[in-house]
Parts: sequence; C-alpha cells; structure tokens
Amino acid sequence: MAKQPNQIIYPMHRLWHFKNIQHPSLTLVFGRFLLVLMAYVAAGRIGMVFTYVPVNASLIWLPTGIAVAALVRWGPMMTAAIYLGAMLLELSVGTHLGRASTFAIGITLAPCVTYFILKRQQFSPYFSHRKDVIWFSIASALGMTFSATVGSLLLWNQGIIASPKLVWMSWWAGDTVGVLLAAPLLLSSSPANFAKLTSKPKELGIFALIFGSAHWFIFFSPQNQLQLTFIGMAIMIWAALRFGITGVSFTVLASSLIAAWITFHAQGPFTSSDPNTNLLLLWLYMITLAIASLLITALQNERQSAANELKDAFERINKVASRLPGLVVQYRIRPDRSSSVPYASNAIFNMFEISPEDVRHDARPLFARIDASDIETGKEHFRQAANELAPWQKEFRLRRKDGKVRWLYIDALPEAEADGGMLWHCFITDITERKQSEQDLRIAAITFESQEGIFVADGQWRILRLNHAFSRITGFATDELLGEPVLRLTTKLQDLAFFDTIDAALNQHKFWQGELWSKRKNGEIYPQMITLTAITDSNGDVSNYIGSFTDISRHKGYEEEIRNLAFYDPLTQLPNRRLLMDRLQHLISKNARNDNHSAILFIDLDNFKTLNDTRGHDAGDLLLIEAASRLQTCVRDSDTVARLGGDEFVVILEELSDIREEAIRQADRVGEKIRLLLNQPYQMLDFEHHGSGSIGVCLFQGDDNTVKDLFKRADTAMYEAKTSGRNAVKFFDPAMQAVLVVRMMLESNLRVALALEQFQLYYQVQVNSDGKLIGAEALLRWIHPDRGFIPPAEFIPLAEETGLIVPIGLWVMNTACAQLKKWEAHVDTRHLSLAVNVSAKQFKQADFVDSISGIVHLHQIDPTRLKIELTESTILDNVDDTTEKMHQLKKLGIAFSMDDFGTGYSSLAYLQRLPLNQLKIDQSFVRDLSDDENDATIVRAIISLGINLGLNVIAEGVETAEQRSFLIEHNCFAFQGYLFSKPVPIEGLQALFAQPASSRIGRATSP
Repeated sequence: MAKQPNQIIYPMHRLWHFKNIQHPSLTLVFGRFLLVLMAYVAAGRIGMVFTYVPVNASLIWLPTGIAVAALVRWGPMMTAAIYLGAMLLELSVGTHLGRASTFAIGITLAPCVTYFILKRQQFSPYFSHRKDVIWFSIASALGMTFSATVGSLLLWNQGIIASPKLVWMSWWAGDTVGVLLAAPLLLSSSPANFAKLTSKPKELGIFALIFGSAHWFIFFSPQNQLQLTFIGMAIMIWAALRFGITGVSFTVLASSLIAAWITFHAQGPFTSSDPNTNLLLLWLYMITLAIASLLITALQNERQSAANELKDAFERINKVASRLPGLVVQYRIRPDRSSSVPYASNAIFNMFEISPEDVRHDARPLFARIDASDIETGKEHFRQAANELAPWQKEFRLRRKDGKVRWLYIDALPEAEADGGMLWHCFITDITERKQSEQDLRIAAITFESQEGIFVADGQWRILRLNHAFSRITGFATDELLGEPVLRLTTKLQDLAFFDTIDAALNQHKFWQGELWSKRKNGEIYPQMITLTAITDSNGDVSNYIGSFTDISRHKGYEEEIRNLAFYDPLTQLPNRRLLMDRLQHLISKNARNDNHSAILFIDLDNFKTLNDTRGHDAGDLLLIEAASRLQTCVRDSDTVARLGGDEFVVILEELSDIREEAIRQADRVGEKIRLLLNQPYQMLDFEHHGSGSIGVCLFQGDDNTVKDLFKRADTAMYEAKTSGRNAVKFFDPAMQAVLVVRMMLESNLRVALALEQFQLYYQVQVNSDGKLIGAEALLRWIHPDRGFIPPAEFIPLAEETGLIVPIGLWVMNTACAQLKKWEAHVDTRHLSLAVNVSAKQFKQADFVDSISGIVHLHQIDPTRLKIELTESTILDNVDDTTEKMHQLKKLGIAFSMDDFGTGYSSLAYLQRLPLNQLKIDQSFVRDLSDDENDATIVRAIISLGINLGLNVIAEGVETAEQRSFLIEHNCFAFQGYLFSKPVPIEGLQALFAQPASSRIGRATSP
C-alpha cells in the first residue's frame, strides 16, 4: 500500500467464525475493541518502516489482515475500532484531521467489503475447503480495491502524487498481501493448534533449522537468484503437510517478512534496476506462497474430512455387523489367484482368533486351522458356485489355539469384479452347539439300544417303551409289556417298605440306584443292578420314569471270591491284616461287657529269610503253609489265627480267665504249645527243615485299649524274644515299653537339641614332653535344659542309629573351625591344632569332602591346624573310598589321626597306604601299663610302628606320672589325659592357656 507519513494499519490476536458470534459482555467487547485498536496501530507503525522508494509504498500492510480477522472473528462491531485505529495511525504521522478521517473511511471500507463477501459465501475460517481459499483470495482482492482507490485518489487530488496509477497498484497489492498473510494466521491461532504444533518438537526444530538455512541461501548469500525462491515453496509445502494452517501461515508470514525486509534494503533476488518489476515479483512471490499454502491446507482438510466420513461410515457398518450373530466377511480372490479379506467384522477375533489386519492383504492365515478334509470336500462345490455366480454354503471345522474344535457354517455369494477377480460376500456362524445337539441325539438313540436293559414309563409306572436289551435279558417281547405296570417283585429282602424307600428317594432326589431282584418270563428270579431316574415337567411334576439295568447274576458269583481276596491271605487262607484288625476291634468292644481277659500273640518265624535265600521262595511258601496249619491246631474255634505278611503271624485268644494270673498261665500254655510245635521238623520237598519261632504275648482286658497299642505291645514282646536268643515266649512287660518310650523321647529331644543348639564343645588339651600345649581334642557334650548333662555314651549311639550324627557332626566341625579361627587371632594360640572326631556314618556320606572343604573355606582357617580323628573300623570298612577321601582332604592341608589304634584289626598293608599323620594309642592300653606287661608290649610296638612309618604318636588316657615317664622313655612325646586336664568348656581351656608349661611338667612329675 502506498502511504503518506500519516497512514498506518492494525493487528489482531485470536479470531473466530462469524457464525459463532454471540452477545458478549460489555467488558469483553471493550477489551476486544482496545485489542483491535492497539494491534492495528502497532502493526501500521511497523509497516511504515517498509516504505519502498520512489513511490513511498509499503511492501506489506498487515493491519488489513488484522481488520479482516477481527471482523470475521467478532463481527461488524469491530468496525469502529478499525476506523479509529486507521485515523489514529494517520494522525500519528502528522496528517490533517479532515484528511485523516477521509483516509480512514476508505481504509475501513476495504476490510468491511471483504468481510461481507466472505459472510455471503459462508466462508469457514478453518479453510476446510478449496472454495474457502478461493473466495478468501477473491474477497481480499476485491475489498482492498476500495482502500487503494480512495487513498490514491485523495493523494492525487491533493497534488501529493502526479499519477495515481502506480500508487493505486502499490496500495492495493500491499493491502491484499497483508490480508493473505495475517488473517489466516490470526483466524487459526488457538491453544489447541499451538499445542498440536509443539507436539512435534524434534521435527519443528529440524524444520526451523532448514527454514533458516534455506532463507539465508535464497536472500542473503552471494549466489541469491530469483529462481532460488522456489525453494521457499518446497519449505511451505512441508509446513502445510505437517504443521497445519497455523504452522504454514506463520511460515509464509515469516518468509514474506524476510523477503520484504531484504528487498526494502535493495538486496536479494527481487532487486533489479526496475523498482516496479521488483515490487511485482515480490508481491507475486508472497501471494503465491499464501494462496498455495492455503490451497494445500484446504486439500489436506478435505482429505481428512473425507477420511473421517469414510471412517464414520465404516464404523456404523461395523457396529451393525458386530450386532449380528455371526461373522461378516468380504473375501477377494485376485486374478493371480492370491486372496485377501478387505473387510471382516469384529467377530473374527473370537471366531478365528485373528485380527482383520492379519488377513487384510493375505487371507491364508484364515485357512491355517480349518480342517484340511473340509477344505478338500468343499472345493468342487465352491468352483461351481463361482462359475455360476450362485450362493455357496458349507459346514467346516476350525481348530482353536487351545486345541478345541468348533463347527462353523458359511453362506457366501460371489460377485465378479472388473479386473477378473471375484469378491465373495460371506456370513459365517458358529454351529458347534447345534452339531453337539445332533450328536447328543444320535448318542441317545445309540445308548437306548445299548447292552443295558432300558425302559421308559409314564408317571404311573406304565411302560411306554423298551429297548432290545430289555427283551433279551427278561425274555419278554415289547408288545407284551407296553402299557403294563413295571414289575415289583416282593421278597424277604425287598418288601413293600423297601419299595417305599425307593419312591421316597425318587420324589426327593429324582434318582435311585441299587440292587433289585426281578423275574424273567420263564419264572427265573435274577438280580439286577438298576438305576431309576424321575423326569419332571415344567411344573415340577413327575412325567416319566426311566430305568436302566444290567443282569448281575454272574457278578454275584464273584462276590465270595472277592471277599476272600479282600479279607484272607491267598497263600495260607488265614485272615489277613484287614480282617484281623476288624476282629480285634470287635473283641475290644466285646470285652467292655465282661471281665474276661484276652491275649494277642505275635509270632515271627526265626531265620525264615535264610531259608528263602538258600532254598528259594517255593520252599518258603511251603513253610508258611505248614506253619499256618500247625498254628490252627493249637487254638480253639473261637480264637483267630491270622497272617500279617511275610513270616509274621498273629493269634488272638478270646475268653480267657477273668483272673489275671490264671489268664497269663493259659496264654503261656498256648504260646509254649505253639513254640514246641513250630520246633518240629518240616519236611520240605527233598530236604528236612528245622525251624523255630519267637513269640510275644500281650494280655488285655476291657475296652481301654486300642488296636494300635495292642499290636505295639505284642510286637515289643516278640522283639524281646528275638533279642533273648529266639525260640522263646516273652510276655509284654511295661518296663520294655518304658525303655522304648525313653528311647523315643531321647531321639525326639536329640532332634530338638540340634535345632536349638543345646550342644556344647568341651576341649581336652594335648601336651608335649616339655609341658607345652600343642593342641586339644574337641569333645561333644549335651546340656539338656531339664535333665542336665547327658553322657555321650547315652546319646551318641542313638544319633548314629538314627542318622542324626551327620548334621550333629557338621555342627561340631563348624563350631571347631570357628574356634580355630579365634585362636589364629592370638599369638599364644595360633600354633595350636584341634582334633575333631568324625563318625563312620558321617565319613561315608558322598558329599563329605565337599562339606568339610566348604566349612574350611567358610571360616578361612589354616587347614593344617585341623586334625580329623577316624577309628580303625571307619578307615578299613572301605579302604579304596576312604583313601580317596583322605587324599582329597590331605591336599587342603587337613591332618588325619587314627583313633583307638590297636583295638581293631588293622592291616599293616592298608596302614601303609593311608595318608595318616598320627596314631593315637587307645587309653585301654595306657591304663594298665604298670600292671600288665602285655599292654606295655603293645604300647611299645605301636610307638615303634608309628616311628617306622613316619607317623606322630600320641597317647590318650594318661593319668599318672609313671605312665608319662614310660611313654617318654619309649619315644612317645605327646599326651592327652586327666594328668593334664579333664575335658573343659572353652572358658576352662582359656584358664589352662594362662598357666605356664612348667606347672604342667611339675604336676606330671610330682609323686
């Protein structure tokens, strides 16, 4: 626009469609008025900077765009703000009031004309369609002719310009460009659009970098050429496609301002010798950018709108399809015979367990789990339907991912396509339940003609239908029983009351099952296993009865055999454990009603296993049969002889005397009779066998006993008989039970002691001939919280027997190694060694070496200070395995000592192979050194043997100075015994460490 020093224009902020104009409050109207006024004046003052000589025209007049945006956004009420802004702008540059008001009329008229044209054409400020861009451009061009005409004529009339033609063109072009650049940006500005724009920060940053670099190259670089301005068009297209109307409007405005600024300074591609050409090219550049960007944006919006409409239509169709009880599918076969599924309703997820996207371009996944035989059988009919364009139906099976098979039914109609392909419109339903119902009907029909006799009766038990098995079992033909009542045969076992219970069960539970006696046509009575079911109607009344039965005549014959197998020993035909328990429980209950005693005898055949192993199981079976026969001859008919299993028998004597002493004599006589009879020779095939029996007897009276207790007591007595040398009769003594109870309690306490760490290590010092401490032996002690000190001889054998010695031994080793680690921390004790006894059971554990190695590494001790003591029996039990384990531990530095040497049967050959460090002379030899020359000789031999084998020798049980002197005299210089110290806890051992060596020598040498 051409401008005098008294002309300016106005900006805007956020604009709205004129259709959305409401009736705002007075405060809001006033605020908008001020906003438009201030924006207009500010933008105009900035525009006056870009005056272009020689015609003094502004290259871009943005206030016109602000004015148009204000009118579109807030309506005609903004006209006054535009007029006042235009007049203030003219006055600010010194224009006379009358001339300023006249200029302001023309300037205000231009955006108003543009606004009314846009309103008439129902313009959308979002530029949703191409017609919006076209009419916006036309309206802008037409409207700006008014301001350009009025302004140029006034200037010419007043003699300010010589010719209005160039001024009019400059004025019109500047105003039009201002509308095209500013209005779209202001109309599209909103928080939502700015948020959308800033949601792509990385791309926005790259775009800004490329935008700046490209515009420097186009306008500021020495190589700037007019043709390079097309690069700006490419950047604008990028912005239109990626950043929407707001982004592209800002991009076009920024590019235009840069072009105007560089042209204003007579630089850049729009600078030539002809100023008019420069103006024309610059305006064409800016108008082209603006209109092209708006057209691209409109095309984007039209495409998005069409896509949204298509999506909405698709969703509506999909919603309808999803409500159908099946799957809607379009299946296309292309001319190259490949296939796809252009459309599938959501039911495809549940029916085929795939998504529409999985088969949109390739339909093969749809057929992956369809039964191959169903595909093969349907091909011919499918081709025929395709050729005739006829409907095609088919049932087929689909295997789901969980392995279950579902039956589906497809109804398809083909449609030929122009490219030679075929489009099938298909509807698929799941008919699994229908197929199952059909299968159930077939099964029901087959079941009715099964091997069981079946009848159907009405609510009054009149027969309506029979199957062939009924006629075969009973002998009655179908026509003989139809309409007749169901037979109810009364006997002693099934009287009328019995049938009343059946009716009651049917009324309450609608079901009854059991045995019935019935009659065949020939009069034969036979048993049947029958199931009766009552069928009710919708009112809950019984409408029918169904009965199914089998003839169990043959089964009845098996019952006795089954009973024998269940309650009798098949070899001896004696009662087995189950029947014995039942009879014994019955006897206990019976004893509650009288005062008689009874007795239970446990009998175990001595050395039966030897006979089995040497002569075979056949001979053993013959012995058991003969023994059972002999036992039965020793008792009355009222008594019971039973076989528990193996070679164990039990005899129950009933109705003994009510006087205890007499009952004992009676039971003893029977027991002795059995013992003597079992001692008689047995003629076994080709040899004669002599056997015996160990018998335990338990007497009982009343019902204050349990079967379990009686068995335990008799078993205890029998083991007492075996312990006493077999072939004996022993009565249960409460003392026996007491011993067992004490043993059981001790075992239980032993387990608790291990869990609660009630054990404690005592230490007995080992000294040399100079009285110096060279180490100690760790000895296990048990301090019970109630019983106090429990001797090792009492609990160690039990621990060995129960296997508890293994975890106990590990505890001992852990505790000993922890103590060794403490000794290593002190100069006075770090040289000491510690001996730990290891039991045979612990040493034989497969993981013994790993366990010891783990403990050594855990405590980080010097392994050369750890000494493991093993007995001769442990070492020589399995020499190869023992040697291997000892060598493995020897590699760690652990030493070995043979404990109690001389009491076993050591082989010198084995002794030479073993990686021993020390022999320990057993205290039994040391004790009698002074009185027994044999012991002295053995001690001398052991010392000599140890020296010759290169082993250290230590003597235990040294209690006198004479014993110590003898040992030193014969080259044994290490001792352990009461002469130096008893086993003491760690506190007592610390006190011994504090004593000087001389005191120990003095004590050892004193008389």
